[in-house]
Amino acid sequence: MTSNPFATVPDTLPHRDIHRPLDDAVNADPLIQDLDRSRPLTLHELPFLLTSIVECSDGRLNSAYNRTGFANALSLLRKSPQLRALLQDAWKLGSYRAVRNVAVLRQESYSLWDQGPSSGSTSVYPGSTGAAPWACLHEYHGTYHETMLKNINSMTNYATSVALIQSSGTGKSRVVHEQANLVFTIPFNLRDPEERYTGAYPPEDAEVWSYLCSTSEVKSMQHGMARVALFFGHLFSEVTAEVKRVFRADDKLSPCDLACRWRAHLSRIPKRSQLYARVIKACNNDKYGLKNDVWILGDPAIKLRALLMALHTVCNFPKSDDVKVMLYFDEAHELHRIIPGDEQGQTLYDIMWLSLARFQSPSVFTIFLSTQPALLAPSAETAQTALTLQRTTNVLQAPITETSFDCHPDLPLAPGQLKLEDLGELPFLARFGRPLFWALIETAKGDRELVDAAMRLARLKLVRDDIWKPRHSDMGMLAVLDVLITVNYDPRRDSARKTEFEMVASHMRTAFSIPAHRLYICSGYPSEPFLAEAASRQMYHYLRMSDRFPQNRMACLLKKYLDDGLIDPSQKGEMVVRVLLRQAYMDSIVAEHANENPQAPEPNFSKGCGFLQFLNALFADSLHTLILKSEPDNKVESCCALEDAFEHAVIRFTHFISVADDSTIKTSAMISGFLRGVAFIVPNCQNSANIVIPILLDKRSALDESSMSALFIQIKRRQRSSSVNGIIDQTVRFFPNRVSTPQQDSRPYVTLVTELGANAPPRMSSNVRTDHNYHTSARAESNRMEKHPRYNIRAYGCTDAAWKVINVAECDLYKQVLGTDDLLADHPRQDAASLQLVHRMLPFWHGDAKWLFDELKSTETVQPSAAVVVGSYEELMEQDESTEILRAEVEDL
Repeated sequence: MTSNPFATVPDTLPHRDIHRPLDDAVNADPLIQDLDRSRPLTLHELPFLLTSIVECSDGRLNSAYNRTGFANALSLLRKSPQLRALLQDAWKLGSYRAVRNVAVLRQESYSLWDQGPSSGSTSVYPGSTGAAPWACLHEYHGTYHETMLKNINSMTNYATSVALIQSSGTGKSRVVHEQANLVFTIPFNLRDPEERYTGAYPPEDAEVWSYLCSTSEVKSMQHGMARVALFFGHLFSEVTAEVKRVFRADDKLSPCDLACRWRAHLSRIPKRSQLYARVIKACNNDKYGLKNDVWILGDPAIKLRALLMALHTVCNFPKSDDVKVMLYFDEAHELHRIIPGDEQGQTLYDIMWLSLARFQSPSVFTIFLSTQPALLAPSAETAQTALTLQRTTNVLQAPITETSFDCHPDLPLAPGQLKLEDLGELPFLARFGRPLFWALIETAKGDRELVDAAMRLARLKLVRDDIWKPRHSDMGMLAVLDVLITVNYDPRRDSARKTEFEMVASHMRTAFSIPAHRLYICSGYPSEPFLAEAASRQMYHYLRMSDRFPQNRMACLLKKYLDDGLIDPSQKGEMVVRVLLRQAYMDSIVAEHANENPQAPEPNFSKGCGFLQFLNALFADSLHTLILKSEPDNKVESCCALEDAFEHAVIRFTHFISVADDSTIKTSAMISGFLRGVAFIVPNCQNSANIVIPILLDKRSALDESSMSALFIQIKRRQRSSSVNGIIDQTVRFFPNRVSTPQQDSRPYVTLVTELGANAPPRMSSNVRTDHNYHTSARAESNRMEKHPRYNIRAYGCTDAAWKVINVAECDLYKQVLGTDDLLADHPRQDAASLQLVHRMLPFWHGDAKWLFDELKSTETVQPSAAVVVGSYEELMEQDESTEILRAEVEDL
């Protein structure tokens, strides 16, 4: 990059053919049309004009200054008064030809591997989709590359290749680059050269892409096999010649020294591009090889043996079957192009896979890197052919998904050294999860504008579109919802499986594991606080548009994906509660933001909110006094109201994470969850909590285990309320047995039992049992004195009468989401008579035993539409009905 940001270059774009339509596109931009052309633009408005010029340049200008690089444009304009003046003149004329000839806008902001982005380009990274992390190439954290090479060397039965599949920003390219320090590596990047204008990094090998990824030159499967054989044959020949030029026969290097020196050699501009240019030139000139395609198919194996012999002359390889030569193809999904006229629909990847199978040597191995798990399995016919070639039963290796995660150099943390206000800062959030965002922020070196641009990049990657649109694609909006509440996909649906594939490929979902058969993947959104904050801000943007687009609301999105068959209907009760909790948390943050920092463009959802404010945002206004004034329902030495016990308490959760089982739910887990902004999902829960939200009891105290408690939530969706499971007792395993102070002994906690399908508490009779089988309150079960006060809340129904976060107009929507019977949701005839006949076949046991009493009539009690009860419900029922009790039943208006 030139040191003078205002230097110009010769105009190579003819005005009539190029500049005029580009000018028209800028002037038609809605953001530009809103500006007043009768006056000069302000410094705040100039970046909108500059980013529009870049955005409407058809990829001819540096994408670092497009709309997602707004901060870069602003920074550039602040440094260059000449550019500001040029833009003002162009604004008057409505013609931007002179601006397009500014050097900094015309240069390409990328370079080769070890040099990282070009000198001075670190300030422009947020406009790109991948360049900035490579500014930190001088330092690598973790041993992922070592583990991967060890796993590859352990693959048996003459495996020749494996796919490395993971979502964007996880360091796939970096891990194979680091592995090239351990084993002699021939690297390729098959990215489409057009993507260079998006700032994608590392740069593509354009000549190789043109040869291997073009279907126009491939006439048939056999012809394609011959072309690839030519490529590998000439590749190995040219690499052999290059090895002889670079190394001396008496060097006798170790395998690692050989690998490091070779990687350094290819990193020197333009060694790598020159090498591959010679290979492609030889392929294009080799007409004899294509005419004799049967002979040429065996040629790469001969040339490979020559390369191995050359390497053995300069390197002391150990006597083992470990890989000696590693190849990798980054952006390998570019090979997923169907061969024209092929009846089986085979692809260029099938050709590549079969060609590699012919090497039949354990000394060479190939890695295919991609974000797309659905694309890199060869066809059944290709796999069978490869099986015959290799005489093995295990040619299809399970894809590798293990990539960098939680690898920031400042990890692990020391919680006692952190303050509550530190936890919401974007650099802190970025320390966790994939390396993309902390590498971006480390490069920013404290520049707030660039840090904010990294957050916009995270949102862009989630929705895969302009983040300011009022709505996005179904997949983009599902990704946002998934990060916020953890969506449970229906494992029975093929559409759900394909959705997971697409989310990994394009929307930042992480592939945890992929079996060799690739029929399904184990994937999800792990705990990445930075990405969760991005999803929160994106959802906030949607909700601000919900007056015009009511379908933007989380409940509407949940119903849509349920109707589409993507979501597991057996989990919808749990997901509805997670929607309610997330909405209440967001409402609390928004309210505090409006009072404390109204000038900031968006709230910071990672800073946390008061626990009492959260309860007020969750429950209807008429219930606040009842809940806040409630006292513990178990027997404790001293009682105080909930609002006093939790006066200084704080919660912060931007996403949900499943735990292995409820044995992990301890106060030690609460501090780690609080630091990452996590609420815990406890799967397969029967009598304990389904959701656990960490609570910091006193925001003024140190951030450590002794300051933590929790809100325990149990979710029921039965149609009639019951006293069963009415109390969640968490004193046994949650709090530590040995404590250092008496105060720690008496930490309070809150339980919430939600009966979503029932309208009101059960009417208890005098003969109702109150033993352990019914999980009644601690007071009813035992006279023992409890250490930890338990504040128990029971909420009935799913309407605005109980939940403040439910809009009056949404009550029917929630009823529809919750009302469908799980087992019969897909029955093709949903009329009442047909469903009644299905019920008579006893797909599950129900209360109407018509086979026993033909005249039995089911009786239903008309109950209020919603209720909230605090304390021990069983105890309240023992009181005389004329006595004032702490219960609120709200009629449905």
